[in-house]
Amino acid sequence: MKTVLEIIICFMLFFCLGNTAPTLAQEPQVKSESSNVDITITGEVDEQLLDRLKENLKTGNEDEFDIEEAIKGPTQYLDMEQFRKTALDLPYTDTQNDRQQLDIVYPWIGNPPHKVIVALHGGGWSNGNRKSASLKLVQMATQQGYAVINVGYRLSGEAKWPAQLHDVKAAVRFIRANAKQYRLDTRNIVVWGNSAGGHLASMLAATNGMEEMEDLSMGNSSASSEVQGVVSWYGISDVSKLPDASIDIANKLMGYNVRDKAEEAKVASPIYNINKNFPPIFMIHGTNDQVVPFEQSVEFAKKINQITQKKQAALKLHVNAKHGDDQLKTMENVDESLNFIDKIMYPERKNPYRTKRFKEIKTTSDKPS
Repeated sequence: MKTVLEIIICFMLFFCLGNTAPTLAQEPQVKSESSNVDITITGEVDEQLLDRLKENLKTGNEDEFDIEEAIKGPTQYLDMEQFRKTALDLPYTDTQNDRQQLDIVYPWIGNPPHKVIVALHGGGWSNGNRKSASLKLVQMATQQGYAVINVGYRLSGEAKWPAQLHDVKAAVRFIRANAKQYRLDTRNIVVWGNSAGGHLASMLAATNGMEEMEDLSMGNSSASSEVQGVVSWYGISDVSKLPDASIDIANKLMGYNVRDKAEEAKVASPIYNINKNFPPIFMIHGTNDQVVPFEQSVEFAKKINQITQKKQAALKLHVNAKHGDDQLKTMENVDESLNFIDKIMYPERKNPYRTKRFKEIKTTSDKPS
C-alpha cells in the first residue's frame, strides 16, 4: 500500500519555445527566445511520483562549478550603519569570543516588544560570520515589523560538533532571558538560515526540549531554547550524504570521516532527529545544487510530514539553480518566506506591518572590526 505524503512542492520550470511553436486560434505565430513558466504542484504526492520527479530534475549537474566559492559565500558584509536601531556585539555566553556574539537589528516599523527572527549564516560551518552579506535578504524582515537577530557561532576550525549547536541554543536562551531588556517578544521565535545555517536552524527545531543536546553551563539555563518555526534555504539535513565535492566540510565539522561513521554522524543530522512535535518549516532548494543535493530537502520534508502526520514541511524547488544561486535570492522567495513566518507569528490575524515594498539592504567590502 502506497504511503500518501502530504507535502507541498513548488518549483519554477524554465524552457525554450522554438520557431516550431504552434499557432493558437487565428493568432499569428510568435517567435520567442525563452519563456518562464510558473508551475505549482500542490496536494497529495505518493513516493513513486516523487521519486520520478527527483530523477527528472537531476539534469545539468555536470556543469563546472567552483565548490569553494559556493561554500565560502560572499566576501561582502552587512553595512550595519544603515539600520535605524541596533544592539551590536552582544555576548550570549561568558566568553570574549566574538563568534559567540549576536547583533540585534530592530525593525523600521512597529511598536515594541518586537517579534523575533533569528538569522544563522552559512559557510560550510567553516566560513562566514554574523555580519556576512549572505544574511542580506533576511534583514528585509526588519522592514516588515520584525527584529532580526544575527547570531554567530564557533566554526569547525575552532571547535567540533556539537559546539555549533550548543552555541545557537545558548543564543536563543540569551534572547529569551533578556527579552524585556531588549524589548523583544520571544513567545514565538522563527530561525532562518542558509546552507550550514539552514542545517543549524533545522537542528534547533529537531532538538526542541532536549536538554541533552545543549550545554546549559553556557548560561541562562532556565530559559527555553525552543523555536517555533524554521526557514531553511538550501540547508543540509544529512551530514553523511554530501557529494564528494563537499563531504570534507562535514568531516571537518565532526572530526572524523562521516561516511565511515555514518551511524555516529546521525547525531548531527536533522533528518534523524525529527519527532512528532517538529515545528513548521519552509525550505527552498535548487535542483542543480552540487554542494547540498536537493534530494536532501525532499527526503527531509517527506519524513517530517510522515512523523508529525501534519503538513509541517513545505518545499519550493528551483529547477537548475545551484547552491546560493541568484535565482534563489529573489524578492518572491523573501516574500514567501515572510508569508510563512507571518502565519506563525500572527496566527489569528494578518501581520499589520507587512507591505510589498522592500528596500535594498546595503553591503560593504569593509570587514567588521
